[in-house]
Amino acid sequence: MISQIQYLDQPGGQFTPSDQALAEPGPGEIRLKTVTTSVCQSDVVIYKQGLPRIKKWPAILLHEAACYVDAVGEGVTQFEPGDLVGLGCDIPCGDEACIYCGENGTGDWTSCPNTWATGHEFDGFARTHAILPSWFVKYGPIMKFPQGFNPSHACQLEPLACCLEGMTRVNHCIENRIVVLIGAGSQSTYALQCAQAMNARKIIVINRGQERLKRVLRDFGGPNVVGILWDESVVENVYKECQPFNEPHFVMVNAPVAAAYELAPKLMGYGTVMDAHAGVKGAGGKPRLSHEVDLNNDIHYRLQCYQATHGSSMRGIRLAHQFLSEGRLPKIDLMTNDTERFGQHDIEAAIGRAADSDSLKVIIHWD
Repeated sequence: MISQIQYLDQPGGQFTPSDQALAEPGPGEIRLKTVTTSVCQSDVVIYKQGLPRIKKWPAILLHEAACYVDAVGEGVTQFEPGDLVGLGCDIPCGDEACIYCGENGTGDWTSCPNTWATGHEFDGFARTHAILPSWFVKYGPIMKFPQGFNPSHACQLEPLACCLEGMTRVNHCIENRIVVLIGAGSQSTYALQCAQAMNARKIIVINRGQERLKRVLRDFGGPNVVGILWDESVVENVYKECQPFNEPHFVMVNAPVAAAYELAPKLMGYGTVMDAHAGVKGAGGKPRLSHEVDLNNDIHYRLQCYQATHGSSMRGIRLAHQFLSEGRLPKIDLMTNDTERFGQHDIEAAIGRAADSDSLKVIIHWD
């Protein structure tokens, strides 16, 4: 059997297909056949300028994947051929004794100094087939979906898990609360749908570009959803929309730019939770974005909470699996229109479309 791999030769380079012989899975391993991959904004960054975590080129990108189990190795009982699975990006280090990743670990993989990420240290899914090692199968973020489940939904397990990590880390910060989402990209659109599912009182979406904001409001809006253009009056307009409350309860930064991190603290009030969700990064690493916090007056007396989520643990993966399997995001298909669907030989075009300011969720179909 042959597997075709789409290698990116270098940042800003080209994808080149390569055929390789496909081995049988060993003990504890499973072999996957890629069905759909959705494009993350980190894929856009890697394609355009690279990332320090990627040490070797050519590289295999794409980590938001849904696959069918193609074959299982000896001893595997939790999966069988024909199962549809979705995968997370952040994965354990493979050390069974690790206090974070191992047999008796906490599951906080992003705290492990040796953690891996798919599409970074672990090869991504820009390939027709992949074999998962036994430790990934045993400990890793891999979830089986019901028979007949839509693979285009299953490949969105990982980005949805990242979103839910941020929205559920602090208890009761969404239900019956005012939620502010900075940016109107895919993560804010996931967050908007999750906030609706979790019965937020009002959801305020802020964006600079009118076209994508209009699309999100048109397709995912409702009586409790408000869009605000990101201009010089944005702070004033957000506070007006928070009435009769004095301030928002939850602010999520979903725009990976310094300006979003400058805006978010201006929206903090009494008891506000801020989730710094979209990190700012590039080929040179992560720039320092400073903000002064008064630990006594802001944190203690105003009960403000500053948190961040990047990546996802099994808790987020399980939550996302639950939301998807139960159909709690009934409009998720609207995140991908006809201009955002591509075939396996059009990865470069798919990434280019994902970089457009009016795009939401690009999906690549591996047929």
